[in-house]
Amino acid sequence: MKKIIAITSVVLILTLYNYPIFDDKKITFAVIFLCFVVIVFSVAKLYSGEKEDYEAFEKEMDRLHEDNGIFEYTNDGFYFKQKNITEFIKWDEIILIYSFHIPSPFSERKQSGLEIITDRKSYEFDDTVTPGIVKLSDQLYGNLPNYTMNSPTIRVNNFGLVKTKLYERKPPQ
Repeated sequence: MKKIIAITSVVLILTLYNYPIFDDKKITFAVIFLCFVVIVFSVAKLYSGEKEDYEAFEKEMDRLHEDNGIFEYTNDGFYFKQKNITEFIKWDEIILIYSFHIPSPFSERKQSGLEIITDRKSYEFDDTVTPGIVKLSDQLYGNLPNYTMNSPTIRVNNFGLVKTKLYERKPPQ
């Protein structure tokens, strides 16, 4: 990017020094205008906060979708290990799944994750501290019949806790 700025600056200086080029003022104005446009956009790109490119983002997302983390999957459900305790959750035991977002009044960071409610117990998995949560979401989507990724958000209380119902087990018919 710095090379483009340098080359464009040299072209601009030479154009201004040899004014008008090709004995035509319209061509000279077009060259000067294009040099300014290239310099402005190059400087903006150089100093913008986005350093990560699309390919690096795609590689990271592919890695997250393949990372099992603390989870191990079977045809009947999944195992997970927290605090030296391994538990098993069967797909057909899951009653409800919520996605939650808890804003903090003291910082910009929100706590978010998944809440899984079974016949026996309720489990919470935080997005930031639970390795493998992206693949867990993929597995839930693939193994539960009416799991939705884009459910409408429901506000639960006045303190900012937001829950989104992603799955609810249908009662037997």
